[in-house]
Amino acid sequence: MRTLLSQPRMRLYFLGNTLSTIGDYALWLASGVWVKELTGSTAQAGLCMLSLILGTLLSPVTGYVVDRTRRKPLLMATNAVTGLAVLALTQVHGPDDVWLIYAVMFVNGLAVSLTDSAMTALLPAMVEPEQLAAANGLSQALTQGQRLITPALGIGLLTAFGGGAVAGIDAASFAAGLLCWAFVKVDDPRPAADGVSRRGQTTAGFRFLLRTPSLRQLSTTLFVGLFVAGMFETLGFAVVTVGLHRAPTWMGVLVTVMGVSGIVGGLLVGSLIKPLGPGRLTALGLALCGAGALAFAAPLTAVVLLGALCMGFALPCIIVGSMTAVQLTTPKELLGRVSGADIFLTTCGQALGMATGSALITAVFYRDIAYAAAALLAVSALYLVTRREQRLPQAAATDAASEPVTPDAPLPAEGRV
Repeated sequence: MRTLLSQPRMRLYFLGNTLSTIGDYALWLASGVWVKELTGSTAQAGLCMLSLILGTLLSPVTGYVVDRTRRKPLLMATNAVTGLAVLALTQVHGPDDVWLIYAVMFVNGLAVSLTDSAMTALLPAMVEPEQLAAANGLSQALTQGQRLITPALGIGLLTAFGGGAVAGIDAASFAAGLLCWAFVKVDDPRPAADGVSRRGQTTAGFRFLLRTPSLRQLSTTLFVGLFVAGMFETLGFAVVTVGLHRAPTWMGVLVTVMGVSGIVGGLLVGSLIKPLGPGRLTALGLALCGAGALAFAAPLTAVVLLGALCMGFALPCIIVGSMTAVQLTTPKELLGRVSGADIFLTTCGQALGMATGSALITAVFYRDIAYAAAALLAVSALYLVTRREQRLPQAAATDAASEPVTPDAPLPAEGRV
């Protein structure tokens, strides 16, 4: 960690990413409340998150864009355009203007898919392979830290000064991110054209994920993990109100506990990945998440808090393990598209989990759902840890990623079925 932060460009990388996402999280949390205040409709408020998800689901297309352009200028342009788009929210004054909030949330989702794919693809050019997990882990620690402060920031600004103030903060955060990226020095050549059809280029990320056993296994289990995480968006309130007999606002305690343990997990995954490898680190995260789900079924405050600690620590393990595996295994010219495909699958998993949790909670007792979630996560962790491909040495994955391939070329030996 100290080695990473001793590099000026990495300090700018983390600072720019942190500043630009603080405003995003504040706006995302405030947008639903803002629409509820303007329209009085809970259903219309829920469309804010749906608009964000719809933008994110274009990640296969944005991944293609990432692999066809220089990534640093793309990040800078995305920050500039999204910051200007967010300023349109200063023109929202009543129910008739709510469509602007939906449009900006869609643009935010599109920007997230672009920046996530671009940074995933650019990071291996900024750090040595053995530092990738530590860099991804520190990013996760900073993300978890932001989530501890952004609810108060977003809702507080909305309550005190209105939605325009939240939009102004978000636009300023994009400007800060743009400024940081302007001073980041990185080898970022323009990708060469490969002569493959546009359709073939766009689907290359999915094909590489599906035809590479280690990544296919990780993507499948990551889908399951985020499906369960989506279910707990709704299930958490039942745990608090029905299981612990507390007010719904006590959910904030669970979120805070998960955020604190998530920070710790993000800081530690860099050292955990060396003995475990990316695949088994992901399996550890799934197992801890399953233990947390099981603890949530207990009607005891101390046990539920322990479960929240497990879940918070598990999330960086799952995300960093799978992301680092993608970066180490994927040829650099495919990184944007593979990352975009991975984002698409995980977003679908989380959205499907949220819908499933909302549907089940009215018909099934929350403890039964928690038991089923724990079993599903345990099976996923066991499946992953027993796969031979997840025990391949890191050096072999790094060598495979360094070999250039075209989207329709035969895959490296590890990727053949």
